[in-house]
Amino acid sequence: MAKQLKIEELIRKYPLIFETYPGNPMGINWYGLPEGWIPVVDKLCGSIQSYIDRYNRYTEEGPIKPQQVTCTQMKEKFGGLRFYTNGHDDIVEGMISMAEYICENTCQDCGSEEDLGITKGWISVLCRQCVIANGDIAMSNWESTNKQ
Repeated sequence: MAKQLKIEELIRKYPLIFETYPGNPMGINWYGLPEGWIPVVDKLCGSIQSYIDRYNRYTEEGPIKPQQVTCTQMKEKFGGLRFYTNGHDDIVEGMISMAEYICENTCQDCGSEEDLGITKGWISVLCRQCVIANGDIAMSNWESTNKQ
C-alpha cells in the first residue's frame, strides 16, 4: 500500500492552491482535517489544478483561462468536509461538492468506504473497525449507516 500523504505534504504538493495571499499571511487554515480524508482532498486539488492549467473557454474575444483557485480553509464539520476557496467557478464548485460527498461516505480515521457509521454527539464518520479500536464509549455512540 502506498504511503499516505500528511497534511503538510499535501499543502506543499499544491503551492498555487495553498498559496498565502493578502489577508491570509499565515497560509491555509486546516483545522482538524481527518487523516482518512487526505487522499480525497489530494485528488480534489489535483483535479482543480489540472482544470486551471489545461482548460480554456472560447469566446468571441478569444480563449479565457479559469482563475487560479486558492483554498482559504479546509476542515471537518458535522461529519463532512468543508473546503472553502477564493476564485472558483461552477466547475470547481462541482468538484468540491463531489469531494464533500465522498468524504461523507469515507471513514475519517482510515479512509475505508466499508461498514460505515456515524457517531452521535460529536458527529464523525467512522468504519466499524476504527470505532472498535477507539473503545467501548465510541462504540456505544456509533450507529451503522449500512442499508441492508
